[in-house]
Amino acid sequence: MTDNAVKDPYLRHLFDANPAFNVYNSELINLSVGAPGPDLLKNCTDLLAQSTKHRLEEEEREGKYFLFQYGITSGLWECRNELSKFLSRRYGNVVARENLTLTAGATHGLQLILNTLLAPNGVIFVDEVTYMIALDVFKQFSMLKITSVPMKNGVVNLDALENLIEAEAHSRKVTVGDGKIFWAMYYAVPIFHNPTGMSLSPDASKRLAQIAQKKDFLVVCDDVYNLLHYETDQPPRRLFEFDDPKSADYRGGNIISNGSFSKILSPAIRVGWIESGPRIVSVLKESGILKSGGAVNHYTSGLIASLLQLGLEDRHLDHLVTTYKERMRTLCDTLDGNLPSNCSYRRPAGGYFVWIELPEGCDADPFLKWCQERHKVLAIPGSRFSIEGKSRNYIRVSIGFHKAETIEKAARILCNAISEYNKEKHPDIST
Repeated sequence: MTDNAVKDPYLRHLFDANPAFNVYNSELINLSVGAPGPDLLKNCTDLLAQSTKHRLEEEEREGKYFLFQYGITSGLWECRNELSKFLSRRYGNVVARENLTLTAGATHGLQLILNTLLAPNGVIFVDEVTYMIALDVFKQFSMLKITSVPMKNGVVNLDALENLIEAEAHSRKVTVGDGKIFWAMYYAVPIFHNPTGMSLSPDASKRLAQIAQKKDFLVVCDDVYNLLHYETDQPPRRLFEFDDPKSADYRGGNIISNGSFSKILSPAIRVGWIESGPRIVSVLKESGILKSGGAVNHYTSGLIASLLQLGLEDRHLDHLVTTYKERMRTLCDTLDGNLPSNCSYRRPAGGYFVWIELPEGCDADPFLKWCQERHKVLAIPGSRFSIEGKSRNYIRVSIGFHKAETIEKAARILCNAISEYNKEKHPDIST
């Protein structure tokens, strides 16, 4: 074997390769991972058994077995039809079937958008802290310019965004055409932000949609946490609702809602959706990737259609919301009682994440390495979420994987570790 040989070790899951991030490692409590744990995933066995039985019986009854054929470009009609009804019910706002394009999850949807809609030498605006894997995706498009946008109170600073867009629109020559209809894109997590946990207000959402229409750039919303809401009967209004077709500046849609079943069912399902206006739908339908593949994840989409039709996903989502609500309350109550007075956080109303601010001068990168070694608790440092490596005195904590009692234990340890570390390493920082 040469040094250039491909290494292919036996791994069971995404987090298996790095011992520090292996959330299944019983030797430490890992609060890094935004994924469900075995106690929730075990329910998928029965859910998928029921939906598979139902869908295959339907195929046998009809006798055409279209489920095993190449599908249509936008994705299985029955799945999009059931999905539109499910989302309309859960959002409390109409989601039209014809506005939905099925994907292999939100990350695939993002890749499809970048390949299909955005000018190759365009601009991507990102929050000063945002989903770190999205940043990794963007960096692979070397001709694109990535611009960081300041935030305020855990959400985008719209004044700063508008100024940056104005500056880039006048200074950068971008090639638009042949389906690449947008010169720029703003990647947003407007509802239960990753990593801050905060949401855009309706007024801010309306203003952002108006800016997008006026300057004709694309807003891609990572809407994977919207349905995990814990304080109201319905989630905050998604940004897509504010892309008003009646506006004088409306050109057929400037906002995409990029959704997935990864957080509301299972990451392994690899089924998601893009909700968009007519001009974007038209471009996506002409995608060579979608045309050649004959829809994305066609067979699994059939199982999802049955899962939705039978009401199984509604019941499962209700269980997830109840479970995550308890975990979020447990984490925040523990922080309220134990977090040092020179640290702070904002209590999220949904989603997976809590964003903890450490004292200025306390770098979370070395602290978390120390905490892992000394106390066997791990989270993600803020610098990982910044394209510029900033926000070094922040930590993101996730409620996704562990049960409430484990989260409470780990949060207490983390709070005490912050005080201990600063006394040991930064005695000048008061507690």
